[in-house]
Amino acid sequence: MTIWELLFTSKKTVPPHLGPWYILLPISLLVITVLSIRYANSKPYRDFWYWGQLIQLLIINAWYISAHLPLSEALPFYHSRMAMWMILLAPNKTFFKQYFALVGVFGSIMALVYPVFYPFPFPHVSSVNNVFGHWALLANCLIYLVKYYQVQNRDIWKICQMTLGVNAIIFLANLLTGGNYGFMSKPPVIGDHGSLLNYLIVTSLMTGILVFINQLVKWKHKNS
Repeated sequence: MTIWELLFTSKKTVPPHLGPWYILLPISLLVITVLSIRYANSKPYRDFWYWGQLIQLLIINAWYISAHLPLSEALPFYHSRMAMWMILLAPNKTFFKQYFALVGVFGSIMALVYPVFYPFPFPHVSSVNNVFGHWALLANCLIYLVKYYQVQNRDIWKICQMTLGVNAIIFLANLLTGGNYGFMSKPPVIGDHGSLLNYLIVTSLMTGILVFINQLVKWKHKNS
């Protein structure tokens, strides 16, 4: 198999097995968290992750098209994938972007603590996308939260509203495509309890975690 085929094949096999290398994923999250908070005002550091994220998104979406992935897999309705586009393209200093920065922090941690890979051997583009894409997402979201976070009135209620709305869109996308976007059709760890109950459980858990992350960031800004 050529390197091109190894990177971009659409012939499914099995997901990569990390074994003891798994420990590098949570360690990498800690390293990127520290570096992103420390160097949030460094333009070269910001540019590396911004352009890295953009290139990664263009490559993976080109592969989705070339591999003829079905709508149940190729649409941008995973929380992390939505956050990737929003953190790159949405206007700064808006609660909308601030919300997706919180989502991106949460999504990056979940994706690399409990990685779910496509059934292709490493270093397939989908595996590289899953790892590097979430590194870049975590870095870009933390940089945004350090530089642009604004304390909002009724922020907890706003987070609840946004999460209910975003997850409702994902819920409808799953019904229409038969997909598992947002892992709401077949949630990992908690198990499958039916579409509607999955929506309620995932939304409740996600809201609580986002509120917690928001409170940490707010506390940091108030005490800096």
